[in-house]
Amino acid sequence: MTKLQKSQPTDLHWVTIAPDLLGNAEDLQSALFDFYNLDVDARQHYVQPDYQLSLHDPAGLSGVPEAVERIVEAVRQGDKIAIYGDYDIDGITATALMCDVLMKVGADVLPYIPDRFEEGYGLNSEALKALAKLGVTLVITVDCGITAHQQVSEAAGLNIDIIITDHHTVPPELPSGAVALINPLIPRDTYPFKVLAGVGVAFKLACAVMCEYPDICRLGQEKWLLDLVALGTVCDVVPLIGENRALVQFGLKVLRKSPRVGLQALAEVSGVELSEIKASDLGFRLGPRLNAAGRLEHANKALELLMTTDKELANELATELNALNRERQQDTTRVFEAANAQAAQYVDDAILVLAGNDWSHGIVGLVASRVSEAWHKPTLLLQTLGTVTKGSARSVGGFSIIDALTDSSNVLDRFGGHAFAAGMTLQTRNVPVLRRQLNAYIAKTAPDGIGPRELVVLGRLKANLLTTEVARLVAEFEPFSNGNPEPIFSAPGIVSKVRPVGSDLSHLQITLSTEESEIGCIAFGGTNKWPWLEVGVSIEVAFRLDINIWQGVERLQLNIVDIHRDSMPR
Repeated sequence: MTKLQKSQPTDLHWVTIAPDLLGNAEDLQSALFDFYNLDVDARQHYVQPDYQLSLHDPAGLSGVPEAVERIVEAVRQGDKIAIYGDYDIDGITATALMCDVLMKVGADVLPYIPDRFEEGYGLNSEALKALAKLGVTLVITVDCGITAHQQVSEAAGLNIDIIITDHHTVPPELPSGAVALINPLIPRDTYPFKVLAGVGVAFKLACAVMCEYPDICRLGQEKWLLDLVALGTVCDVVPLIGENRALVQFGLKVLRKSPRVGLQALAEVSGVELSEIKASDLGFRLGPRLNAAGRLEHANKALELLMTTDKELANELATELNALNRERQQDTTRVFEAANAQAAQYVDDAILVLAGNDWSHGIVGLVASRVSEAWHKPTLLLQTLGTVTKGSARSVGGFSIIDALTDSSNVLDRFGGHAFAAGMTLQTRNVPVLRRQLNAYIAKTAPDGIGPRELVVLGRLKANLLTTEVARLVAEFEPFSNGNPEPIFSAPGIVSKVRPVGSDLSHLQITLSTEESEIGCIAFGGTNKWPWLEVGVSIEVAFRLDINIWQGVERLQLNIVDIHRDSMPR
């Protein structure tokens, strides 16, 4: 086990790809192409992808032809169809998207999002019984269902057909008896792109359905669904490469002129100019407000916002979600402080398994992310509910948390997820057993530990490259997110001004003096991170390039990620 895993790490180890100062735009552009592993032929398509060439044929997904046939039959017969989603943004956007398309083609459709607290994740038996009583004869899952063996079997006895669309890790044995299983991760599937979000899989099925109704759904009309696809894809943090990158890039264009009054209202309360929205706005502004509904109450409120055509109702719902998000932030801070204190009791553990009675499992995933980042360890955050415990896990580095949970499946009642995020349910008495088994697993599979916390810095910039023009050059490689990270640069300078800002004075506004000019900087959370910072100190800053627009004037702003006392050669 490394030293970093025995105490809470504070310093980032910078890995600088181009440590020599980059002094001209040509060198910088070449470094960017290398950073994104682009050869000469791929560069133009990467920056300006072609819609038709970037997206694959939906029929290439196994199960799509069978699903389309059953859906067309259901529409013709007037069958009642339920879209069964998940309570996170990926599931909510996928539900809204499928309902939108099916209503357009004349289906009798209703959405169903399970209650996070009462029902939990995925298909559940009681929900199927309730849907059967409502006359539902076809259920289409989105963003869930690939492990629902029991529920698919039970559906047959309720005279309900099941179509599963999902993107999560598939079990060794697939559910049997469904009309169709649509998931690019199914071993027999030959679809060329394997990391679609749940809403991306739903979009592919929706496109195939729309092709059956050319008189209603004109060619190209499916592009108006891409605002939802972009929102769900970015917020589910799937890799923004290949088809996902194209879906988000074109989805952002649709978002900037989206006719959905719910998204317009949400952008307004989030302080986002919709006409200039970026991928980061989805992940850090719109996303948290939509997720707040399912984390504290019920996700139906967020779904209603995405589906409503009533502007007054949209404004009301957006305001409610904004208030819920503030409450969620307060709860997250409280639980993080408690979990962080508990983590200090397990400093020798390579995987943290933390539990509390009043840690709502609506926010444990968020807190697990913060704890895993703070301690640089895979982290499980659990809420104990009497004899049953529920929780979420987040990983760091290249360690697969789903593999670790699979190894401990003997003490888990239920689990599922990805390499970096998962959820689980277990008997409370098994929490200590799970802690021991997970730590034994990592000792066996990663005996050298996770490794140090690293910050990849693309290169050191000379002062003459600290301009808005260079920031725009970097922005050509957007959208940035998982798999397509925003490049981080570094530069030396001297602090000429520094002051705390923000409602709680937790952020730092810094003016950095370079050999050519003075540059404005913002360091979120910097007050606690760098209390030693003062005027006159020579530093090296790691940052993302940003353009700040104030009263119509554009100025370069460095969004600081880390600061080192300047010990590097100029």
